[in-house]
Amino acid sequence: MKEYSVTEINTHIKSVIADDFALRNICIKGEISNCKYHTNGHIYFTLKDERSAIRAVMWKSVPRPDFRLEDGLEILVQGQVSVYEFGGYYQVNVREVKRSGLGELYLKLDMLKKMYSEMGYFAPQYKKKISPFSTRIGVVTAKTGAAIRDIYHIAVDKNPYVEIVLYNALVQGTGAAESIVRGIETLDKKGLDVIIIGRGGGSIEDLWAFNEEIVAEAVFACETPVVSAVGHETDDTITDLIADVRAATPSDAARIAVCDINAVFEHLLRYRTTLKTFALKKAEDLKQKLKSYGLKLSLNSPRHRLDKKKLALSESRRKLDNLLRTRCERCRFDLKSRSLRLTSVMNTVLEKERFRLRNAVSKLELLSPLKSLSRGYGYLETTDGHRVSGIDDIREDEIVKIYFTDGHVKALIKEKIYGTEGSVGEQLQKT
Repeated sequence: MKEYSVTEINTHIKSVIADDFALRNICIKGEISNCKYHTNGHIYFTLKDERSAIRAVMWKSVPRPDFRLEDGLEILVQGQVSVYEFGGYYQVNVREVKRSGLGELYLKLDMLKKMYSEMGYFAPQYKKKISPFSTRIGVVTAKTGAAIRDIYHIAVDKNPYVEIVLYNALVQGTGAAESIVRGIETLDKKGLDVIIIGRGGGSIEDLWAFNEEIVAEAVFACETPVVSAVGHETDDTITDLIADVRAATPSDAARIAVCDINAVFEHLLRYRTTLKTFALKKAEDLKQKLKSYGLKLSLNSPRHRLDKKKLALSESRRKLDNLLRTRCERCRFDLKSRSLRLTSVMNTVLEKERFRLRNAVSKLELLSPLKSLSRGYGYLETTDGHRVSGIDDIREDEIVKIYFTDGHVKALIKEKIYGTEGSVGEQLQKT
């Protein structure tokens, strides 16, 4: 026979129990004993009845119930049976804890939630929006309950002009569901802005009328937006899930449904300011546009065109005067420049001619008889006035005139001597 270890046996038993569909999600009723809130956040306890007991653990990740677990308390737990391999015992891993006696109602509520969810009653596309300016409010609740007083006080505080239409309905016990349905159908025909359905808090039995199928169908079929105001927070009723808006309390329902008159006044004031600003801006824009049109009209008027032509003519005259002045200045400058150049050229020519004249005078002086006379020479002339240029121009015994620089003399030619000995050059060499 094959031998097995303790671990193998416990592991096998754990897998067998884990594969059992009935043990995956099971409800167990019993009394709490040996309850311990551990420092690690887990809750360990034993669930027992008159003849037997089973260990249970609620891990710290599991949502806690709205009451404290204590020894001797009878509860209904929902969870999964599992084997703790290291200890060799089985236990219930608790997912939810409820007080005993309410198990059937909770199971029925879960069934209704699943049914209506599959039918699409909770779908967002069926939710109607609440008007932000609701002033006619219908309320389906008991006229003697605290819910209507809370709704009324909150509604009047937010808007003293609000109209509240109450349908006095039973909200608990026999006939409550039918009474709520009649209230919904009656108020839905009055053309109200919104209908509030609800009551104050209570146990699941007290609130069960809001889970009835006829109430769910009436809320879903109502054409007026519905606010559910069942005063509880631990579980959602079917009415909460089907209604267009879910409020935690009747007071919250009034705050959601009733139009805040002060907020309306503030909105109107902002709208007025915005409208005034827009009107002023529009008027300013039109004024600027009118001014622009007037400017364009004045620019295209005959007077403006004439003034423009006059201005252009004046500008042309000014440009012409400037041009003439510039050209006159330029001509004056050119004339002055040319005059200076002409004067310079004339001075140069005159200086050149003066130099030539001085050279000519010098040459002429060199050739002048007076120059020669000043050096001791004389000018000979016959008595009849003929110049004597050579010895053959005179005769012996002829009287001639000899001119000097300071006068003349008359001389009688005694003898003519030919040859170099009697020439002037020879005499100059001797001197």
